[in-house]
Amino acid sequence: MPATKSLRWVRRPDERPQELLDAALVVFAERGYRTTTLDQVAEAAGVTKGTIYHYFRTKEELLLRAIEHYQDRAFARLDDVRRGDYASAADRVTAFVVQAFASDDPARRRVHALLQGIGAEAPAVRREWLRSGPVRAWRMLTKLIEDGQASGEFRADADAEVTARLFVSGLMLQLVWQQHSKHVPGVAIGEKRLIAGALDALLHTLARSRGSRGQSR
Repeated sequence: MPATKSLRWVRRPDERPQELLDAALVVFAERGYRTTTLDQVAEAAGVTKGTIYHYFRTKEELLLRAIEHYQDRAFARLDDVRRGDYASAADRVTAFVVQAFASDDPARRRVHALLQGIGAEAPAVRREWLRSGPVRAWRMLTKLIEDGQASGEFRADADAEVTARLFVSGLMLQLVWQQHSKHVPGVAIGEKRLIAGALDALLHTLARSRGSRGQSR
């Protein structure tokens, strides 16, 4: 297996090393940034450490690129939701939340936990994750809320940006905390229940009162 992958890499020197980035992200998520070695990443990817250095200069650069790769895939799906055809703003927001948080990607929560705690170990990595992850997500949700306000479906007096920030950050942190549920009583909650309840609260926050539905903004 390692030999086969090494030969395949040699034949594709100009193609982005997708397999290596995928393997690196899994190893970093499982072991943490500080304790992960490039030898471990190379073993998981089925390549030599020299192959890693052919593409990346440092461990930090490898993680930065792996995060970029992970975020590109995740936000490509969210862009599909944003551009899709939905009957209402509430339906579009619902689809966005489901796609963003109800993912069946087994690495999602581990990756979020890794990046939440990386701090001083690799500040550039954490800054990039905040920029390309949470900030990007709440800006997209802010725009969806503003679209719903412009159409008259959502309350005009709701602060779209604050609402989006609190929703994205709060739900993300709750999902990260679930990894401690076996050791901390009271932390555990069903993921489907958590997402459904948070979405219900969001839509109720944004909903216009019955008396205002017939009034123009």
